[in-house]
Amino acid sequence: MKRSIIFLSAILFSTPSFSDLAPEFDGVWKTDGYGTLAEIKNGQVKFYQVAGEICIAETTTADALAALVDNSQLVLAQDGQLAKVRLPFAQHEIRAQRLDTLPDACQTPVENTPESNFEAFSAFLENNYPFFAVQGVDWQTTLTNAREKLRPDTSDRELFEFFKGMIAPLRDGHIGLGARIENDYLRFEPHPGAKPERLLLEAGKQGIRGQEALDAFLQPLWFETIRETILGGQGQIAGNQRIQYGILNGDTGYLALATVGFYDQRDASPQEEMAATDAIMEEIMQTFQEAGVHSVIIDLSMNYGGYSNLDGYAFIARAIAERFASKPVVAYTKYAADAENPVRTDVTLTPSNGTRFEGPVFVLTSNITVHAGEILTLSLRALPNVTHVGEPTRGALSDSLDRTLPNGWHLSLANEVHVDREGRFWEGRGISPHIAMDVFKNASPDEHHVDLVMKLAAQN
Repeated sequence: MKRSIIFLSAILFSTPSFSDLAPEFDGVWKTDGYGTLAEIKNGQVKFYQVAGEICIAETTTADALAALVDNSQLVLAQDGQLAKVRLPFAQHEIRAQRLDTLPDACQTPVENTPESNFEAFSAFLENNYPFFAVQGVDWQTTLTNAREKLRPDTSDRELFEFFKGMIAPLRDGHIGLGARIENDYLRFEPHPGAKPERLLLEAGKQGIRGQEALDAFLQPLWFETIRETILGGQGQIAGNQRIQYGILNGDTGYLALATVGFYDQRDASPQEEMAATDAIMEEIMQTFQEAGVHSVIIDLSMNYGGYSNLDGYAFIARAIAERFASKPVVAYTKYAADAENPVRTDVTLTPSNGTRFEGPVFVLTSNITVHAGEILTLSLRALPNVTHVGEPTRGALSDSLDRTLPNGWHLSLANEVHVDREGRFWEGRGISPHIAMDVFKNASPDEHHVDLVMKLAAQN
């Protein structure tokens, strides 16, 4: 579950509304990394996506952008040439440099042709995606081979298949291509995760829609296996049914998260989302405290993403992890790999002022665990009382950078690096647990998941 990082263009230049922009912001600004440019005149802003010689006007409305960035912290350097921004609750900072003029490439609309779509597609990946070496892909060779096959009369469906073939070797959970062709919406992700990939493959053989197959697997696990079998019908559900918790064996706390965030109403502001998270976590921690639990299992094995503003989902993940922290600790370092002068942010956990649990914690993940679930995993692993068990995560920790091609198709990719306390980098690989255990075996995934959780509860 992701939202576009293109919204960073707004936060660089807005307070609660664009009409409030001070005159000193007039001009052209380009972010360092993230491939975004803004042209400001008399409080009116026009956004562009830029990559090399490619520049495509952003069609997202200013109102939608402004709504996401209310109360962002904005600092203009004394010389007026550099802008720094930080979203609510964010620790990471994004910078933009003033340009003398709007680049020539941005002053002429890009034509919607197979060639121009190919060039934009190629440029976005070449300029913003930093993980070709990790994936073992020679992108320059891929481009050379692809260009030789491209025809001026290539149809939309052929072009979609063309692009699929180019990104298929990138086993990265953030890579995705979406297209509306005639009455069909097509979506391709080269790495949906090992278990989902098997489900999608089997569904295709049976003529079943992919989403139906995924729902048929996940929903019984969440609403039946966890609620009725693991928690015995005695647990609690909260956060728009995205959180379940309770007590196992009388002295083990159990907390399962289907997402990280989206616990408040739809389209909640960061402030509303944080308030909802704090209230729910306080209730959970008090329940564990009153029960006198000796250990806690945090089940992220079905966690498929989370709330995303421009700092991604990090502030929600931090708020949850800080409920298990006893002292301040650097969880990981984050930076934009496509920046010329990357801002390297040491993301720090500070013990919550609310009720906390500082005893043994076991974090359970699988190859389904992705995006926000991985940020939460990385944050929890920084704590000395946490043991990570299960299967490696998907390997898609970066905020999602979404790009729009001239024909309106959407390309998503990763442009950020997250490095843990030991200097290890997990993007495209998945976070390896301290103790490896199978979570969802093919024969009976629900029974195996239950057995694993109960085994952890019995041992602790």
